[in-house]
Amino acid sequence: MPTPNTFTAPSAEPRLGIYNFSAGPSHMPLEVVDQIQEELLDLGTSGIGLLEHSHRGPQYDQANEEAAQVVRRLADVGDDYAVVFMPGGATVNFGFLALNYLQDGGTGVYLDTSVWAAKAIEEAQPVGDAKIGFDGRVGNTFTCPDPALAGTDLDIPEDARYVFYCANNTGEGTWYDRPPITDRPLIGDLTSDIFSRPWPFDRHAMTIAAGQKNLGASGCSVVVARRDFLAEGSKRLGPILRFEDHEKAHSILNTPPTFAVRVIGLMAEWTEAQGGPTAMAKRNAEKSGLVWDTVDNSGGFYHSRAERRCRSHLNVTFQTASPELDARFIEEADGHGMVNLKGLVGGMRASMYNAFPRRGAEVLVDFMNDFAARNG
Repeated sequence: MPTPNTFTAPSAEPRLGIYNFSAGPSHMPLEVVDQIQEELLDLGTSGIGLLEHSHRGPQYDQANEEAAQVVRRLADVGDDYAVVFMPGGATVNFGFLALNYLQDGGTGVYLDTSVWAAKAIEEAQPVGDAKIGFDGRVGNTFTCPDPALAGTDLDIPEDARYVFYCANNTGEGTWYDRPPITDRPLIGDLTSDIFSRPWPFDRHAMTIAAGQKNLGASGCSVVVARRDFLAEGSKRLGPILRFEDHEKAHSILNTPPTFAVRVIGLMAEWTEAQGGPTAMAKRNAEKSGLVWDTVDNSGGFYHSRAERRCRSHLNVTFQTASPELDARFIEEADGHGMVNLKGLVGGMRASMYNAFPRRGAEVLVDFMNDFAARNG
């Protein structure tokens, strides 16, 4: 059986001295990596490695259930919500979302604040009516709906089957500081910010979060959804495409991504042992604040397209005066052990999720100041 874990040590420095600022897959706690290494050879005391266990055997069944329970605790939802481990990443599940809820009519409303919201729209358009209810990527500034406007800046038709938003926009460096306000079923893509801060899961009909960031391994998505909303999915689909069928099969409708599910469970256990979303929020605000302050205090050498009121605490995006200078920054940083700083939509992006150590942010800030002094 899987071995209980405590995971009480704070995020450690990388063993090989490389700070990985990747937006995903990304930095993982060494405690969790060590546990995975052990379990690859022997899951618990079964004598069989994690990758070799049958998905219908008792060892995996326990690992699957433990992962679901710790996710449920961190999400703070009751029995009216299901926790489902769905195959594939976020984009696959964007497709599942449209297939389940747009095939039989109605409109999917998308708040377009990121590359990933645009991908969700792209998956929905061949299936049914997909409408943009907010555009946060017009012009030279990236933004999110203003919570002070209480939803009046959103365009949501009466026949909306759901309203989709991406809570943290990794490429743009923005995030929602609270969920959008709507009386329609709310769908949140929490792939990059799940459990990074307290978040009201119970205000949503469904949340989707792929692994590879705060949840570890890629290839699986955690869906937390109201059971009654799952039941509303189209019946004109085969079982493998229906969220509800996966939930009824306890996430073992077919052979699941067993390794990814176990890693998700371990990452959720680590997050809980570290103090949960509240503790993570404090750490993430401190790390990102160091870098954002450096951008703001650079005398204009660095600038960001992310609107100040909705800056992300996980992905700091910034640029210099030219693409050529950006490229030099990225190359030099790489040579100093800071890798994967190239931005998704230009410039630089420092992705610092829950497990990323504070020291990495400090090292980046020192380099940013030195680079500006030499090139300003």
